[in-house]
Amino acid sequence: MEKSASSSRLRRRLTQVWICILLLLAFLSVFLFLFFQFRTAALQSITAANESFGNYVDSVLELSHANIRTSAMQVFYTSSIRKLRTAGELTRSEQIIGLRDLGNFVSSSAFIDNIMVYNGEVDMIFTSESGYGSAFSGQFHDQEASHLLLHPKEHSYLVPFKRQADGYTHYSFLFSADDSSGFSSILLDINASWYESQLLGALPQDRHMIVDGQGQPIISAKESMVLPSWSVFENAFLSAPDSGYVPADQSPFLSSCWVYHRLGQTGWYYLESFQLETDAPGLVRIQRVVFAVFSAICVAILILFAYLLFVILPTFFHISRALTTVSTEGKDFTEKFDRLLSSHQAYESSRKLQELQAGVFPSDTALPVVLIAASNDSGESLYNLLLLSCGIGEATVARSELGDILVLPACTNKGRNHLLGSLQGLKLPSPIFVSLPCYSEEQLLTAFDALDELRRLAFLYPNQSILCQELLSDCNETSSLQPEMVSALETALKKGQLEVAQAQWLLLFNHIRRDRYNDFHFALHYVDRTLSSLAGEYGLDPAPPIDGSLTSLSVLQDHVAARLRSITDAASQQQQQLAESLSGSVWDKVYELYHDENCCSQMIAEQLGMSPSYLNRQFRAAAGMSVNDAIQHVRIDKVCKLLRQSDLPVEQIARQAGYSNTKYFFVLFKKYTGKTPSQFRSDMTE
Repeated sequence: MEKSASSSRLRRRLTQVWICILLLLAFLSVFLFLFFQFRTAALQSITAANESFGNYVDSVLELSHANIRTSAMQVFYTSSIRKLRTAGELTRSEQIIGLRDLGNFVSSSAFIDNIMVYNGEVDMIFTSESGYGSAFSGQFHDQEASHLLLHPKEHSYLVPFKRQADGYTHYSFLFSADDSSGFSSILLDINASWYESQLLGALPQDRHMIVDGQGQPIISAKESMVLPSWSVFENAFLSAPDSGYVPADQSPFLSSCWVYHRLGQTGWYYLESFQLETDAPGLVRIQRVVFAVFSAICVAILILFAYLLFVILPTFFHISRALTTVSTEGKDFTEKFDRLLSSHQAYESSRKLQELQAGVFPSDTALPVVLIAASNDSGESLYNLLLLSCGIGEATVARSELGDILVLPACTNKGRNHLLGSLQGLKLPSPIFVSLPCYSEEQLLTAFDALDELRRLAFLYPNQSILCQELLSDCNETSSLQPEMVSALETALKKGQLEVAQAQWLLLFNHIRRDRYNDFHFALHYVDRTLSSLAGEYGLDPAPPIDGSLTSLSVLQDHVAARLRSITDAASQQQQQLAESLSGSVWDKVYELYHDENCCSQMIAEQLGMSPSYLNRQFRAAAGMSVNDAIQHVRIDKVCKLLRQSDLPVEQIARQAGYSNTKYFFVLFKKYTGKTPSQFRSDMTE
C-alpha cells in the first residue's frame, strides 16, 4: 500500500513538473515568434533606409568629384598652363602668363585654395600661392606637396587625401601625365569647408559622419557621436564591403544601428545613425506594448522559480559537476573538495596577476603593492620562507614568464625596507627581484618591466641574491658604448699587445655594464663582430657567438679572455713572420747597394715601397740594429776583406766600399774595429 501511494505521489509530481515545463516552453515559443517577427520588420526598415542612403551618397560623391574633375581638366589643358607643365624651356613671359592663369583659376573658383604644377622637364614647381614663388622641387617651400607631385602614382586617381599646409586644412587631389611631352603633374588643394559641406549635404548633422578605413573621423559634425568598436565594422565589411549596417550595441532588438556606405575609391565610409524610434515610430510602439506584457508575465514566473533556480540549484549543480571532474579516484568528497579549492585558488592568483600585468589593480587588493620575482618552482618555497622568517601577511603567488611572482599587498616603503633587511640574513634558494611599492597603473607597468630587466641583468651581479628596482636607476638612459674604446681594443690586438687589450676590454666592460640589457647586449655584439673579423683576418677558427656566454659573468669574462689571447698570439706570430721576411729583403738590398755612396735607409725604403720609419722599426725588431747600422757593418766588413786580400791603397778600398769621404771613413773604421786601416793591415800581415 505504501509503495503504491509513494509511486502515485511521484507520478503526480512528475506530471506537475512536465505541465510547468510545457507551459514555459509554450510561453517561450510565442515570445520568440513575436521577437523574430519584430526583428524581421526592423531589418526590412534598415535595408530600405540603407538603399536610399547609398543612392544619396553615390550621387553626392559623383557630383562633388565631377566638379573637381572638370576644374582639374580645365587647368590641365589650358594652353598657358600646359606649356608651364610640359615645356623644356620657358621664357619669363610664358611663366608670368601661366602663373597668372593659375591665380585666375583659384580666384574664380569657389572651392580651390591652391594649385601647384610640376614640370618634369625642368624639375620646377609652379604655384598659385601669393606668398610663395616657383622653385625647384628640392627647394619648394612645401616639401610634402613636392613629394606628392614627384610621385603621383602613390595615390589613386580622384582619391582625396587630407593634409595640413600653412595652418590650413585641404583635401588634395593629384592629376598627372607621362607621355611624349614628358612627365608632369598638378595638385589641387580643395577648400576643406566646401568639400565637407558637399559630402555632408543636407543630411542631419547629428546623425552622419565620414571616417577613414581605420575608423578615424574625417568629417564629423558632432564630436560626441560614439561609434561601436571598429572591429565590428571590419567584420561587417568582410561580408558586405560596399554597404550594410552595424548594430549600435549588443541589444537583440535592433532599436538602433549604424548604416554605412563606401565612398567610391576613397577608402572612406559614410556612416548614418539609424534610430528605429525616429524612422519607424509605429513599429516601436507596438513592440514596446507587446514586450511589456510579456515582460510582466516573465517577471511573475521568474519570481516563483528565482530562489530555486538561481540560488540553490545552480550552487549544488556547479559544486557537484566540479567535484566529478576532479581526477582523484578512490578519494572521498572532502579530499576532492580540497583539490578543487586549491585549483580555484591557483586560477584566482593567475587571474589577479594577469590584471596586474595589464596595469589594473584587482578590487580586493590593498595598495601599495610590492612585486617579488623568483625563478620557476621557487615561489612557494620563497613564500613559506617569508612567512616563517619575515612574518609577512597575506600574499598571492602566481607563475608567469618572469618566473614565480609574489604579490605583497599593503606593503609601503617602510614595510619593504623591513622585509629587505630580514631577507639579507637568509639563505635564498636563488636570486630574487624586488620592485618598488606601486600606487598607480604607470608604476605597476614600470615595476613589471623592471623585474624583467633585472632578471636578464642578474648574471652581471653574481654575488647579489637580492636585486631591487633601485638598481636600474644607475643604468644609463642611452648606451655607454664608445666606438673609440672598441677601436683602441682592436689596435692593441693587431699589435699583439695582450695586456693592453685586456685593459681596454675591462675599461669597455666597466662602461657598458650599467647599461640596460638591450644596450649591453648590442655592445657585446659590436665587440663580438670586431673579434670575429680579426679572427678571420688571422685565419683562426670561428669562435662560438657571445650569446652563449651570457649565463654568468665568469663565463663571459673567460670567453672574451680566451678570444683576446688567441687573437694577440696570432697577431704576434704574423708580425714576427713579417719582420723576418722584411729583414731578409733589407739585407739583400744592403749587400746589393752598399758600394753606392748614396746608399741609406731612405734609398732602401723607396726601393721596397715603404716608409723609412716603418722599415727601420720592423728591421730593428728583427735584427736588433737600424738599417744604416747594417749598411756600415757590411761596408766595414768589405773593407776588412780587401785589406787582408789586396795591396790596394786604403783610399781606393774605401771608395770601393762606398765611402767618398776618406776622413769620415777613417773615423768609422776605427769606431767599428778599434784600429786604423794601416794598423789592421799590418796586424793581418804579421
